[in-house]
Amino acid sequence: MALAAASLAAGSSIAASPMSDFKAMDANGDGRVSFAEHTASAKSMFDAMDANRDGKVTAAEMDGAYEKVNGRKATASDMKAAEKIKTVDGNGDGILTAAEHEVASKRVFSYLDKNQDGFLTPAEFDAGHAPLKKK
Repeated sequence: MALAAASLAAGSSIAASPMSDFKAMDANGDGRVSFAEHTASAKSMFDAMDANRDGKVTAAEMDGAYEKVNGRKATASDMKAAEKIKTVDGNGDGILTAAEHEVASKRVFSYLDKNQDGFLTPAEFDAGHAPLKKK
């Protein structure tokens, strides 16, 4: 997801990792990602995709930010931006708003946090993202 993505306190972590990476999300470096860290990271990713700063992300904007958010170029097997938007586009207009992205981010965190302790471990993060990496 387009997460899942504001500037995190651990700026050096972002430089070393894609924005969607666990280490980049773990702003305080404690080895787990809190709900607040996940939310801040999701906002940062959204802001990176929102090229014209209108509070909305189009498929073209999402495509343009792919490498910045994911740390690699998109491949033919990656889910297309329009498909990603469609999965979280509450009103079905083909455009991702900040509010829609925030709702999706909360759902993703809840899904990933299998033990519901309010934190993601690397194992929870990896297990939750494994199906996406197979596509």
